[in-house]
Amino acid sequence: MYVLGLTGGIACGKSTVSRQIRHMGIPVIDGDELSHRLTDRGGKALDPIREAFGDGMLLPEGGLDRKKMGRLVFSDDASMEKLNAIMHPLLRTSIEEELASLQAAGTPVCLMDMPLLFEQHLEGLCQEVWCVALPEHVQIERLCQRDHLTEAEAIARIRTQMPLTEKIRRAQRVIDNSGSESRTMSDVQDMCAALLTRLESGQAPTRHRRADRYRQSADVSNPSPAPAAPASNPQDPELPIERQVPRIRDISESRSEQHEDDRVYRPTPPALPQGLIWSLFLTFLLALALLASQFFMDAFLHGRRDERQAAYEMTLRNHPMRYEELVDHYAALYNLQPAFVNAIILNESSFDYHAESGVGARGLMQLMSSTAEWIAGKLQVRDYTFDMMWDPERNIEFGCWYLNYLSGLFSGDPVCVISAYHAGQGTVAGWLSDPAISSDGRTLSVTSLPEGPTRTYAGRVTLAYAIYDALYFHALNPEPDADSLFSSAHLAGQ
Repeated sequence: MYVLGLTGGIACGKSTVSRQIRHMGIPVIDGDELSHRLTDRGGKALDPIREAFGDGMLLPEGGLDRKKMGRLVFSDDASMEKLNAIMHPLLRTSIEEELASLQAAGTPVCLMDMPLLFEQHLEGLCQEVWCVALPEHVQIERLCQRDHLTEAEAIARIRTQMPLTEKIRRAQRVIDNSGSESRTMSDVQDMCAALLTRLESGQAPTRHRRADRYRQSADVSNPSPAPAAPASNPQDPELPIERQVPRIRDISESRSEQHEDDRVYRPTPPALPQGLIWSLFLTFLLALALLASQFFMDAFLHGRRDERQAAYEMTLRNHPMRYEELVDHYAALYNLQPAFVNAIILNESSFDYHAESGVGARGLMQLMSSTAEWIAGKLQVRDYTFDMMWDPERNIEFGCWYLNYLSGLFSGDPVCVISAYHAGQGTVAGWLSDPAISSDGRTLSVTSLPEGPTRTYAGRVTLAYAIYDALYFHALNPEPDADSLFSSAHLAGQ
């Protein structure tokens, strides 16, 4: 069985590539699934983890609290080494069992999807390794957006893995996932098709063996030996070439002498003028060039349309409209743009009303306990508890009220409002008082903010704000094409 290994850096899109390969009919051994199986209730890793880290690392229902464990091991190298010492041997055993099962079933090829393939020294189980890769700044941005991390937290998690450059050096093939998803999927399909073709051709008989069988079948069909040809036969393959050529020349000369009279009296067809021949030939070449240029231009334009459409569809998927009625209602009530509220929710929780940050912020708009309690007093909410922030409507109501409050505090400047929502009112007030950051003392721009998590957050929110506005709320273009959409996104990032 041919084992293909798949690895890559965190947030590089390895799972997307793995799903595409699975859809092509290749069985997948998923390292994440095996790890979850080992740490779910009743898993083989739970008892060693309890002994090493205590009962506090387990959920009430008995499985591993992965968020809590992640916060510990990504901030403490000793804890990471202790966890790896437990998980790696168990994971390798599970992988070998899966491989043996597929081998017994007669599976010709399978994929081993392992985030830490090289770190766990599993490449020896593979005949070939593919690595999914991204530029580091894109990897950091995607990890921040996916896991709701600050830039510093994302970098810390990336640093716990083997450098991506080393994985690329060790892999046999590299999948560049920095472009559109459709382009990556097309590349993966081509690579899989080439691999399967290569495996099939490797199983086929060689050309030498086919020739042997052909000679044997010829002997059976004609068992009597053919009469030997005379040694002087000009077609005899055993004659040296210098002896064959003179014989052929002699024969042609004798034939030409026999038919000399026929050639003398045979009429010769009229020849076309040389200039006309060249003119027709050049006309043909010109027509061929025009047809080729038209074909390639049509193919190029069609490809560009497909790329734009794929990018537009991916943007729609990445910028959903959930809780639309609630957002529209409270945005109108508190004089906000719905596109702006949706951009905040996307970057705070990705529309997950169960989301809770590492510092305790809850719900769709990630409100802290003290902030939510203060807002509840302003809104005169009776019997308030922080658990109300799990309710999507109450969370959106509180968040919109707070955005309206910040808008009044900072004269409606969107970058000030976004920055204050992330870093606090006092921080923004300090930036406004610094001439190096704010030239007029009243407004901020994303590019003038100090380097750090708030600048990254403000950039993501303003970009999402422009995309939501272009996708769903633009009055002059209610259904924008990809070009107008990306133009709006570009302007927002300025």
